[in-house]
Amino acid sequence: MNLRKTSLMGVVALAFSGALFAQTSVDRAFSATGASCDQVTWSEEALEQYPRIASACREVTERDGKYFVRFEGEVDRVRDRGRSITVDFREGDRLTISPPDNLSIFIDGRRTSAANLRPGDQLNFYIPQDQLVATFFDDESETATAQEAPITPEPEETLARTEPQSQSRLPGTASPLPLLGFAGLILLVLGAALTIRRLTRQG
Repeated sequence: MNLRKTSLMGVVALAFSGALFAQTSVDRAFSATGASCDQVTWSEEALEQYPRIASACREVTERDGKYFVRFEGEVDRVRDRGRSITVDFREGDRLTISPPDNLSIFIDGRRTSAANLRPGDQLNFYIPQDQLVATFFDDESETATAQEAPITPEPEETLARTEPQSQSRLPGTASPLPLLGFAGLILLVLGAALTIRRLTRQG
């Protein structure tokens, strides 16, 4: 009997600790008290990865009892057939979105795939309050299905490699022509001096 009670208590304790861990391991992107960017408090994790994420907020919307923050960005690079998209936040940071193959994106009222995005395209996406991911909706209705894509900050070393090379080193404008001309002038002077010396000896 005591063994059964001990086992039962162990199972209950394990279940309780598992539930507690599940609650504490959820990384919330932000908490909101209303549908305004000023009413959004970003988590420490979000601010650590994207220090200017608060200033990049365009608006706050609510769907099915959950808040979403909308962002606008400009596509900077599209790699690996749309599986990696670098986006500049409007008034914010730069991030990389890794969308799934079946992701549908609305641009100017038209549906397109991530592979068809081009640098300069204006992109709208959302971040939900319960996790730090980019969320797209498969249409523009209020009942649209949410599609999620992982996001990561763009490393500074990657940004440095993408800068134009003209900024990192001076152009090679030096030419060997002035040196050759100077050498030719010296040879000309030496030749004239030898000629004058020879004529002087003959005289």
